[in-house]
Amino acid sequence: MPRPRILVLMLLALTAGAAVAAGPDDPTDLIGMDPAQVFAALGAPREIFTWRGAEPAEDDIVFFYPDFRYVFWFQSRVWQVRFDHRHGGTVLGFSIGMERAEAQVCGQGRLQDFEGSLYLTLDTGRYPVRVRLAMVDDRVADIYVYRSDW
Repeated sequence: MPRPRILVLMLLALTAGAAVAAGPDDPTDLIGMDPAQVFAALGAPREIFTWRGAEPAEDDIVFFYPDFRYVFWFQSRVWQVRFDHRHGGTVLGFSIGMERAEAQVCGQGRLQDFEGSLYLTLDTGRYPVRVRLAMVDDRVADIYVYRSDW
């Protein structure tokens, strides 16, 4: 007999219809996933579009999800996840609108300030990952989680 949590998840999936899964709580889990893995974790994106880089080699395909999460692709693998100013959740302990001082506390003294953003380097074991907290008026406006070896 299935466990109660599994039954609840099954019922939610059945009643949600085309709703998108919440996805992994830790966006570093998405880094390196292929399309099938991302579809299993997040469902189908609301939109798919290109993101023009400074140079043609920096152009990306992006999946956009209803929770204001953007998944950036390079050679059929996720290399970056962005959460924009409309995202309502917490990302690795940080949240949109958080003041700089509060972010510094959450970063436990490991945040580096560079050109108006705060950066945190993580060792995920699979890839070196960096978190960028884009600051506007000393508040977190966007959160980027990306492979830092590219």
